[in-house]
Amino acid sequence: MDERMLMEKFDKLNRKMRRYFSSYFTEPTLTSIQALVLHFIILESRKRDVFPKDLEEFLEIKPSSINSLINSLEKNGYLKRVSSEDDGRYKKLVLTDKTYAIEKDIVARVDDYMKSIFVGISDEDLKVFDSVLVQMTKNIE
Repeated sequence: MDERMLMEKFDKLNRKMRRYFSSYFTEPTLTSIQALVLHFIILESRKRDVFPKDLEEFLEIKPSSINSLINSLEKNGYLKRVSSEDDGRYKKLVLTDKTYAIEKDIVARVDDYMKSIFVGISDEDLKVFDSVLVQMTKNIE
């Protein structure tokens, strides 16, 4: 198959997936990317402190974009930055009561979304998909 056609299909699918994911979140002050970030922080903060650098690595975006995202979440009352006890220069991301009030909903919606996009795909096909993603990642590194 022609690689260009495959990339166009992949790009189109990626855009559709973003729109589809956005439909899972109806909270007026919470976008789908913000919900994904909160989901990440909810899960990770159960094990360790979470810092902006962790979001940079998770989302693979620039520090300025992360800062903007955190500012928005902070402004809307979903999280706050708290100085690290070990080093005050580092600000850990701490969820607020507002986020804890909708935590189950956020986790359920992200999980439902993840499950919904793989419905009807066999384990064998998922293994092939995983293998292809791994190879594509290696190719661009």
